[in-house]
Amino acid sequence: MSDLIINGYAIDDKLLQKKAIRRCEVARCKGGCCADGVWVDYAHSQRIVAHAGMIQPFMPAERRAPETWFAELHDDDPAFPSGRYIGTTTVTDSTHPSGTTCIFLRPEDRYCAIQAACIAHGRSPWELKPYYCCLFPLVDEYEDENGRPLPVKRLTLDDENDLFNRGGGCYEDCACEPQYVFQVYAEEVALALGLQGYRELCAVMGVTPRL
Repeated sequence: MSDLIINGYAIDDKLLQKKAIRRCEVARCKGGCCADGVWVDYAHSQRIVAHAGMIQPFMPAERRAPETWFAELHDDDPAFPSGRYIGTTTVTDSTHPSGTTCIFLRPEDRYCAIQAACIAHGRSPWELKPYYCCLFPLVDEYEDENGRPLPVKRLTLDDENDLFNRGGGCYEDCACEPQYVFQVYAEEVALALGLQGYRELCAVMGVTPRL
């Protein structure tokens, strides 16, 4: 199945395996996947700043200055739509298992302030949240392990990194019926492939779509 291509993505075999896993719960994982900052397309970071008035009330008072939200601007990666990307700031948080978090992770409930603000205002939870965060633990890869461009971008499970080793893997083993990994993350797959792309993948694999 390594050559399965849907809507411009090669579907990695990791997503086509069956595993007895379920999504993690924030109450237990404490937002482990938000232990660090995240790279964001620069144009998207400016959209976030433009909505600062909506987001700020959902952040601790000491984190509300928009000029402190992003750092490390780069302009050398065509994988980002604008070709430029910037990182969200990492802050010290002694109450988090890792000791640090993304500046947007709320200490009181471990939810993303951007996402919480959007939900409270009747918007899509993913409207302003950085794409990488919405997609995680799936990632879209443009290069192979040697840094060479892939002929087709690849959608895969990002389970070979230090974050997973620290418990931020966004899934838990469970005594449940094994299911395809892409079904566990149906929402994320649909975000990358589009809803019809997700349903096409379900049809190829012979399963009923969840969405």
